[in-house]
Amino acid sequence: MHETRAEHVLPLPASLLDVAELLAAARAKLHDAGRHLSEATVHQDEAELVISYPVDPELAQVVNQR
Repeated sequence: MHETRAEHVLPLPASLLDVAELLAAARAKLHDAGRHLSEATVHQDEAELVISYPVDPELAQVVNQR
């Protein structure tokens, strides 16, 4: 079974406030879906901070915070 993940992407460098807002947005989306922030992964992809988490396939999207 293939897992579909939503991503929130923040270009780097970024302020701590921007990172906090990115985490809050991901947390809110997960909460709305009845999930926990612990299901999210955070990684750096070149000059971007990426938070991704599992979603229903029809809800997947990429959200740019800048």
